[in-house]
Amino acid sequence: MRWQDRSGVEMSSFVDPQTGREIWRLTNSSTMADRHTYYDIDPWSPDGRWIAFSSAVDSEVITPVRDLLSTERGAVYLMDAETYAIEWLAGDALYQTHTGAFAVWHPQGKSLFYTHSSGRIASVDIATKEVLLIEGSMRQISPDGSTIVYTVNDGPLAERGVYTMGADGSGLRQIVSTEEVYALTPNRDLFPVDDVTVGNTKWTPDSGEMLLTIWVGLNKKPGQFHIPGVERSLYIAGRNGESLRWLTYFGHHHSWTPSASSVLFCDWLDPLERQKPRLFLVDADGSNRRVVIDEPLGGHPIMSPDGSQIATWDDDGVIVVHVAEQRSEHVVTFAGGFDMSHRGTHPHPVWKADGSALLYNTAQFGPSQLCLLPMPR
Repeated sequence: MRWQDRSGVEMSSFVDPQTGREIWRLTNSSTMADRHTYYDIDPWSPDGRWIAFSSAVDSEVITPVRDLLSTERGAVYLMDAETYAIEWLAGDALYQTHTGAFAVWHPQGKSLFYTHSSGRIASVDIATKEVLLIEGSMRQISPDGSTIVYTVNDGPLAERGVYTMGADGSGLRQIVSTEEVYALTPNRDLFPVDDVTVGNTKWTPDSGEMLLTIWVGLNKKPGQFHIPGVERSLYIAGRNGESLRWLTYFGHHHSWTPSASSVLFCDWLDPLERQKPRLFLVDADGSNRRVVIDEPLGGHPIMSPDGSQIATWDDDGVIVVHVAEQRSEHVVTFAGGFDMSHRGTHPHPVWKADGSALLYNTAQFGPSQLCLLPMPR
């Protein structure tokens, strides 16, 4: 099957045998692997009309890139959010097993960014399907639509750090250097600046600040370098790099709460041995670090738009934490399981903007497919 030929409605539904919930299977292909972008990237268009996802022929996703598999023959699709009809939007996408072609909506909803096979950013006009190529990379575009942010971690030390540019690729500049981040790290005496990788920038809803992280020894061989419990840190910077500050040590995967007053992340009660995983919150000023719920949870946590629930996942399925009630439940189960490594399929559950649904990836049927779970409100 060629990706250009794919169209129409593939949606069906089934009942989860363990939870009894009705689940909508939005894509259904034995040859195509479908993925939405990430747990903190909204696949719905700003007006709610479309769901964006990327796809590739599963048997062609074979080129190793770090701990991923990739192909230069990916494509980006739109799905009507009411009829679930699929239509092709753009090809020549660099598609990989973790986040597909990294499709990101422009906040105005008239265009969609994705990673082009050339390695550049592609911006495709939704109405005309015209593609504009932009030099550089992308982690997120600011919610006000003006600024793309990404990080550089190779080349001369002075060139590594956080960069921003306009949505059209203009005005590229470094706003935070890796050296500046290193200088604020409490345990920097344990490792040299060359071992620091900066990444995972995330905007506040008002575009005023961003989270960023460091990893220590990320690109070294496993086990070659490890500082248990203190090898990763969170930071906050203003949109132009001002007021950079260290926030806390963390384990993995972070996101703002809807009000941006706190940061949600994964860590361990015993970080030195990486034992007893938990979800944590810390206030934006670095105070009041606390456990969300005393249960062994972790994995791409994201808070619902109203702040009452957190979506995460484990090997058995998608989990929702009811924060005020201090309880969690599996809302989706993965019958038989599947490979959830970066070369497999991360579920990455993501909330619809009104909290009425969770979209996730699953490979329980074969290649990665998209499923939607309606959520009662």
